[in-house]
Amino acid sequence: MNWFIFAVIVGILLFILLGTNRQGNAVGFKLQKRQWLTLLAILLVLPSFVIVVPVNSVGIVYSPFSGVSEQVLPEGIHAKGPLDSVYTISTEVQTKTLSGITGQTKDSQYVTMEIDIKYRVSTANAFEVFRQYRNLNTLDNQFIMPTVQRGIEKVTTNYNVIEILGDHRNNVYADIEGALKEQFALCGLTFVQINFNDTDAGAEIENAIKAEAVAKKMIDVAEQERDAAEVTAQQRVIEARADKERAQINADMQILQAEAAAKIKELEAQAQAKANVEIAKSITPELIEMKLAEARLAHGWVTIQGAGSTIVDGRGTAN
Repeated sequence: MNWFIFAVIVGILLFILLGTNRQGNAVGFKLQKRQWLTLLAILLVLPSFVIVVPVNSVGIVYSPFSGVSEQVLPEGIHAKGPLDSVYTISTEVQTKTLSGITGQTKDSQYVTMEIDIKYRVSTANAFEVFRQYRNLNTLDNQFIMPTVQRGIEKVTTNYNVIEILGDHRNNVYADIEGALKEQFALCGLTFVQINFNDTDAGAEIENAIKAEAVAKKMIDVAEQERDAAEVTAQQRVIEARADKERAQINADMQILQAEAAAKIKELEAQAQAKANVEIAKSITPELIEMKLAEARLAHGWVTIQGAGSTIVDGRGTAN
């Protein structure tokens, strides 16, 4: 900014001086062509006093007199010295695709990975990144690639190849991500994301893993079938027990019903016998004579007098 103000002041002074006209002791001022040349020169020189920092970037100022300034320029228009150089560092998320990254496993095998790694340079750490690497291309070659390689090697040695390509794959990826986050933070970079596009251990290992997966699947299917058979057998045992219990209950019910029917008949017989006894006790000679007299009175009686005799109605009518 100081250089810009100084240039403006010098331009104004030159413009005034070139328009000054001295005649004797009198000093006058008149616009002349050479003054416009001064304005043209100012316009031509002016861009060297101004720098525009793009969006999502910061500017690092280098002066041949004072070196690199630790104070970074945010995005926008800024004044600078005519001899100063401004280097821009992007603060956008950068994506770097790395292929052919290898790591040795715990069982002395090798896996090859292809990954997309995303990171960004924070405004607070832009000066340090510039001081070490000057630009993002150098950062990728000298830091990103070696750091990713070391991070993968550090993690893969804790797993065998079957685990890396199989059930522990997600754990391996998580461990690699954690290791890279730590290393990126030490360099002043913000780790954003890592995507594992491919993880390969060669055709022979891949075929062995597929064969193991098929065998494991067959074992799982066999275990499921065995479990299903056990469940079916248990259900059948339960059903058989239930049928047996129902049959026993039905038999017990029939026995109870038969016993109840027999008991009822026994009680009815006892009641009938008791009634007969009472009836027998109530029939006396006097009752018989009375009933006989009532019958004769109501219906009369029949007397047979010898063979071939006349049947006489007790009521006095002959038949």
